[in-house]
Order: sequence, then structure tokens, then C-alpha cells
Amino acid sequence: MSQGDLRKRNMELVIRKALGCFIEQGIEKTKVSQIAEKAGLTERSIFRYFDTKADLVLAASYLYWNLVLEYIDQQLPAEDREKMTGLEEISHLLVCYSNLFFDDPKGLRFTLDAELMLNAAGKNPEHRNQPPEPYETSNGQVARAIRKGLADGSIPSDVDVKELYYNSYDTILGIMQRLSIGATPSGSELDYKKRMKSISDMFVRAFSGYRI
Repeated sequence: MSQGDLRKRNMELVIRKALGCFIEQGIEKTKVSQIAEKAGLTERSIFRYFDTKADLVLAASYLYWNLVLEYIDQQLPAEDREKMTGLEEISHLLVCYSNLFFDDPKGLRFTLDAELMLNAAGKNPEHRNQPPEPYETSNGQVARAIRKGLADGSIPSDVDVKELYYNSYDTILGIMQRLSIGATPSGSELDYKKRMKSISDMFVRAFSGYRI
């Protein structure tokens, strides 16, 4: 194995182990020495790959969101999407995203803690926070569904899809993150699944061009 291949393998291993530790223990409580032990490496080796702990958190964040994309693909396979209009696909995708809270509440707590740490470290400009990638260049599921809807006519051409793209993501993720830390009283007073379905439906109506 070449030195380049070894470095790549070790970096991927460290990122996976770091993400597991961050999710289970929290970022603050996780020491780099613990990550090194789980990866079978020395702490010094890890700092050859990542200059700071914040850089490792950033890499772990990218890995987490890539895993989320895989999760969504499992929930809504490509063969099912082919039978849907773009608008129908958006409806299913938003529900899939909102259901992530039930499957991985600790992971969502990690995303919030990571955003706070990266902001404190001055690294948020580097954090593309996937999803969503910038709408114009994104090849993510929701962006593709929007373009599909514009092409098949299920989304009218006068709808501000860029605004809805960001608003739907920020709203659903924001609620899930708050619930992951128990920061909203409504979490115990309302049926969460029903609430998120209502929010998803609200955005779907907006994508359809419906005006209140």
C-alpha cells in the first residue's frame, strides 16, 4: 500500500471513529486520545492528519451528512421516485428528513453541537453543512426533485424555489435539533409526527404554487 493510500485509509478510519465518539459522548467530552485509541493510532498521528479538533469535527460533520443522504436513499429508493412527479417526490423527501429524529436523535444533537463549535472556532465559512449544498450547484435529493418538478410542471415556474429550498431545510432541521436537546415544550405537548407532517405539507403547498 502506498503512503498516500495508507494516509487516506487512516484518515477515513479516524473520521468514522471520531463521529461515533462525538455522537455517543458529545464533542466536548470526547478527547482526541480516545479517538486515537479506537482507531489504533497515536494521538500524534491524528494531529498529523487534522490540525485541530475542530478540523476533525468538520470532517465528521461531512461524514454524518453523507450518511444521512444514504439513509434517505434507503427510505425512498430511486425506482419509487421514478413513478413520482417532482412535487410528490419533495413531499416524500421532507417526511423522510423529519423522521430522522426518531432514528437518530443523538446524531441530530451532534449536528447542533458541531455547528456551535465550528462557529466558535471560526470555521463555519468552511462548513457547507450538507445538506443543503448551495441550491444552484446542489445535486442533492431535494434540489433534484425541485428541478424535476419544474420540468414536469408540478411546480409552477413562478414559485421562488430557492427560498423554499432553504426554508424547508432550516425549519425541519431546526425543530429536530431543538427536540434533540429537549429545548421546546411543544415536544411533549404535540404529536411530533403529526406536527412534522403538517409542516412538510405546508411547504409542499408552497412549492405547488398555492397561495393562502
